[in-house]
Amino acid sequence: MALSYHLIQEAFPETKGFVQENLLFETVSFVANIKQPKGLFIPIQYETFVTDLKQAINNGAIGAVWEKGEKPPSYTPNHFPIFYTNDLKEGLQKMIAIYEKQLNNQANSTNFIFSKDLSLNQVVNTYDIAVIKEQVSLLNFNWKGEE
Repeated sequence: MALSYHLIQEAFPETKGFVQENLLFETVSFVANIKQPKGLFIPIQYETFVTDLKQAINNGAIGAVWEKGEKPPSYTPNHFPIFYTNDLKEGLQKMIAIYEKQLNNQANSTNFIFSKDLSLNQVVNTYDIAVIKEQVSLLNFNWKGEE
């Protein structure tokens, strides 16, 4: 099962851009310079988001998460959905919890890309949702250069 626009909006309620309830995200990526078909791009470090957004779009991102109160770059397409958040980690944990509930009896699922490394031992999308939840809880987000 792919992540729907509606599910993402439950975790990140404030949005901008084209609202399409039947839009599906097949990939969630924290990495801009990797293929992310129908991807939702979520930057780990906000300070690199502006340059990374362009790369992510070029690699297939069709939506992104953005820090609340910050203006998207002028090149951001009008139809490109932006989901705003004050707390990225909290929003991701909520999104994963909602997604986990909907995974029961589903054949297809969204790939989560946490690393550029393609080793099967290190690619998180080869793990189940419990491992993805653990990976998100361990993440250290650095918005606006704060440690």
